[in-house]
Formats: sequence, structure tokens, C-alpha cells
Amino acid sequence: MRALLRILSGLMLSVSAAPFASAQSIPTLDQLYQAAKAEGQVVFGGAIKEENQQKLAAVFQQRFPGIAIKYTRRSTEPMVQLVEAERRANRVSFDLLNLTEPGDVVRWTKQGFLAAVPMPDTDKMLPETFDPNGYSIALSVTPMLGIYSTKALKPGEAPTSLKVLVSDPKWKGKVVISRPTRGGTSSGALMNVVNAVGRDFIRSARERDLLLTLGNEAAIASVVSGERAVSWGVSGYRAIEAKAEGSPIELIVWDEGLALAQFIGVVPAKAPHPNAARLLLRWMMTPEGQELLVKNVNQYSARKDVAITPLAQPPLSALKINAFSNEKIVSEGHALAVEFDKAVGM
Repeated sequence: MRALLRILSGLMLSVSAAPFASAQSIPTLDQLYQAAKAEGQVVFGGAIKEENQQKLAAVFQQRFPGIAIKYTRRSTEPMVQLVEAERRANRVSFDLLNLTEPGDVVRWTKQGFLAAVPMPDTDKMLPETFDPNGYSIALSVTPMLGIYSTKALKPGEAPTSLKVLVSDPKWKGKVVISRPTRGGTSSGALMNVVNAVGRDFIRSARERDLLLTLGNEAAIASVVSGERAVSWGVSGYRAIEAKAEGSPIELIVWDEGLALAQFIGVVPAKAPHPNAARLLLRWMMTPEGQELLVKNVNQYSARKDVAITPLAQPPLSALKINAFSNEKIVSEGHALAVEFDKAVGM
């Protein structure tokens, strides 16, 4: 009898440990709000511009009065440095983080630094944009668009195929990219090229006389100035904004498809205000929160049921998207980026 009870007990534990086995295990927003009221605030860190974050916060606080958002704006690299410094001091001050580097998210998940946040509606999410165990989710996404300079090229002269771009001698010395080892977005763009043309391309990359920059902004600036005619993949929202502001560039959707960069939301396991963190993350993933992100941050929604697009761009469903999971970018993309660096003599 005792043996039978032990078996039944073990079965109950295994069922209760199954991640998000049913919708009943996922609290509603109102339930989270009731629990978050006692915490009173949520500490949020990310790269969203302060003025845009204030617009999001205004709607959130109208919907959930009594929960203040304390926001710190930093790009991913310095934000991760700050979080790691706090970890060494055995401190956690942030409740919710928005990062662009898959490597940090994958590493923190393995280290047990992140909390699992049950999410509804994952069937409405784009493929590879959420962790099935709930440790991370894409708050927004942007395609890694090709761009070309209208100063350097006339209409109809720009390439539309990655295979042509990396094989035709015409484009030697005319391409600029963000160095792939700089981060997940750039290594994702490299993965997209290798996916299209094959790994052998890396061996001949040095012969292509590529200009390597330290980040997407510098790559875009090189095309805007006409210094280089083409880039094979930059953060799409930055390119879209630059074009909307009058920069002399045009966007390229490659025949072989585009990689997708993610802006990832995570909650530390020891967040000081865990219920408020879950509330803000969950709300940002609702259609209401996603539409506000699209309008104010100029990035696409990771939800397939949100129709609005940034600055009237085509919907993602109209583009060929090559989806790479965070884990694949870390395991395969990093190796490709290191191989690429060696090939070009970095």
C-alpha cells in the first residue's frame, strides 16, 4: 500500500511539474493585478526610447492604477553588464528586462537566473519567438532587411538575391555589414546568408572586401553616406525609420528570405516585484500592448493576429521569413560568426 502511495505521489508531482499543462494554470491579468497591487511598482530595463516607453506606461497605468513603472533605458550590452555586476553582489534590482542578445537569454536560462512566466495564446505567436517553458518571449521582432544607397545605385541596379550579392564580382568592395560576432542580430543575418548560399561562402569572404562595422547603426550610416552601396542585413526598424526620415536608402527583401531579430522579454527569478513583472510582461503581449509597441517602437508584433505594421510596411506574412530560434543562433550562429572572423582576418 505504501509503495502504491509513493507511486501515486510521484505521478502527482510529475503532473504538477509539467510546464503550463493547461490554461487553468495560467493566472488572468486581473488575478496578477490583485497580487501586484501590494508591490506597487515594476522596475523595467531595456532599449526602448524613454518617450516611447512613457506612452506605453501611460496606457498600462490607466489600465492598472497603482502600479508605477520605473524605467531604465540602456542598450543590451551595458544592461547585461549592469545585471551581471548586481549578480556578483547577490542583488537583483530589475523585474523585467528587454534584450536583443539571444546568448545572454540562453545562458541565464541555463543558469536558473530567469523565472518561467506562463503565457496564453502561444498558438498565436510566430514560430521560434517564445520559449515553450516560459523563460523568454519576443516582445517584438524586426526583419534583418537588406538596404542600398540611392546615391550609389539607380532604380533597378540593386541586387535582389543574396547569391548574386556574394558571388557576382560587381559587388566586390561595395558591401557593408555589422560584424557578426558583435551580437545575435548580426550573427542571425550571417546565418541567413549561409542558409541561402551555403557555408563555402565563408571561405571566400575575405576576397569580397566587405566593410565590417561595430553595430547596425554604423552599417546603415555607411550606406546612407554612399560609402558602401549595399548591406545584406541590418535591424529593420532602424532602416525603416531612417528611410521615413528622408535618408537616401531603399529596403531590400531578399529572394531567399530574411532573418528575424527578436527583442526578448525576461523576468529574473528573484525579481523584487514578481507579480508586477508578470503583469507588465503579460499585458505587453496582449493585442493592446502589441499594437502600442508597433505604433511607438516601429517594430513588428510577434503575434500573428496583430494586423498593424510599423510605418505602413508590408505584413510579415507577405515576406519570406527564415526563423532561427535563440538556441540555434547561439549554437550555430556564434560558430559561424567566429569562423567568418577568422576567414576575413579579424
